[in-house]
Amino acid sequence: MTLESLTSRYEKLNIQLSEQYYNQYAGLTYDRDEMKILSQKLVEISKEFLEKYTEPRNMYLASIWTITDAKRLDIDLDFHDQRMEKISTDKYEINGKKVNWGSWRQFNSQTDDRQRRKEVFDEFISKAPSIAHLVEKRMGIAKEVYKRYNLTPLESYLELEQFSYEDLIDLLRKLGDGAKETFLNAAEHFASQVLLKTKPEYYDDFYTWRGRIFKPLNKYFEGKSPLHGIIQVLTKMKFNPSAIKVDDEDRPNKSPSASCWGIQIPNDVRILYRKVSPFTDFTSLFHEFGHGIHGKSANPEDSVWKRYIIPRSVSETFSILIQNIVEDPLFLSQDLKLDDTAVKEVVDRVRFMNLAFLVFYAANSIMKMEFWKNNYTVEEAAERWQELTKSFFIETPGDYWILHHVMPNFDMYSPSYVIATVRVVTIKEKLAQNYGDTWWHNPEAGKFIKQLAQTRGEFDIKDWKLDPDGYLSEQKALSFLK
Repeated sequence: MTLESLTSRYEKLNIQLSEQYYNQYAGLTYDRDEMKILSQKLVEISKEFLEKYTEPRNMYLASIWTITDAKRLDIDLDFHDQRMEKISTDKYEINGKKVNWGSWRQFNSQTDDRQRRKEVFDEFISKAPSIAHLVEKRMGIAKEVYKRYNLTPLESYLELEQFSYEDLIDLLRKLGDGAKETFLNAAEHFASQVLLKTKPEYYDDFYTWRGRIFKPLNKYFEGKSPLHGIIQVLTKMKFNPSAIKVDDEDRPNKSPSASCWGIQIPNDVRILYRKVSPFTDFTSLFHEFGHGIHGKSANPEDSVWKRYIIPRSVSETFSILIQNIVEDPLFLSQDLKLDDTAVKEVVDRVRFMNLAFLVFYAANSIMKMEFWKNNYTVEEAAERWQELTKSFFIETPGDYWILHHVMPNFDMYSPSYVIATVRVVTIKEKLAQNYGDTWWHNPEAGKFIKQLAQTRGEFDIKDWKLDPDGYLSEQKALSFLK
């Protein structure tokens, strides 16, 4: 087949497989046998591409990834199902159903009894080794497939992100180390109110903080529809957000993480999320709609590799950019009509969570990079992750990483959130300079974002300088620590 025929076939099969994965994450019925058939057909297409072509390079790297994912499909499906089934407790319920991995965050958000939160955390950590063998297998398959092409998942990731190993490690350490002291001081400040105790402990993870820190803000957001809010913002910028399908049903086996699915770029883009609390629902929906407009902005006439094969940090850039709107003091005061006291409270808590993100994702990212570079076993990875948590925030049992929604599910992804977060600072400065401080009111800003989003796999990474010092300075400016 010609290059065009191969990639056209690749897209058609990928659409069908994405639909099945979407159903799995949505807690709907999916067909494992059909997924195996589709995956095998994608392998055949990918192998043919690798035999005939070395360019475009991103399609070459994506073909290796496709073969890897197909080979471990059974393991991934088992991991998804067993994590829902085995990581559960008979002690506590939420909404009439026992707490499991899928509802864990909701439980932590709604449960004020810290002893119960600790019990569930400890039980889930104790059960993590029961699914560790699946993580070991899926990572082993990736190692073996990439080796055939004289690569590792880490090398492929760094090539797409245009980072050296040393430079990315330095960036992560700079941000994690720079955020640590302020994060710990602020965590003690908030602990009595948010965690109902004098200081944070190992079981108060990033998602526990995120599910609880914003509770006092809910009174400002109750009665406000996050879906209406994001549609209104994007419509002002001349996007068409109504073309993005949203599923907010609360199913037992639905993933706890909000997500956006580009089933067929740009024509079929969908969002999944589970309601947690009024403010968090705002940030989640703004974030996922950022992914959504990124997908919808693609030119349908562009090549498959330009539309679908994108550096992870570029995928996160547009979601973080749009999420930042709902966290901006001017949006809060002018668009949502909050008073100065409310705005200050929102900003302080958002900045605290950004610091929590930096220390948590510094540990996550460095461990995964070292995982591939040093050929860790799952047990060695757990030991190293525990060391890194002690270095950046609070020592946490290492097996936690198996329960995360990104670290065991992706060969490499965690650093992308950090890279994108810092990149967005530069993009926002450009938007404010050209279109005003309330750029989200300006259709011309929307046009600029759409043009940038349309570049997809050809996004000019080097055009946006990263400024970690500037980002740290802004996030550490907490009013109660001055």
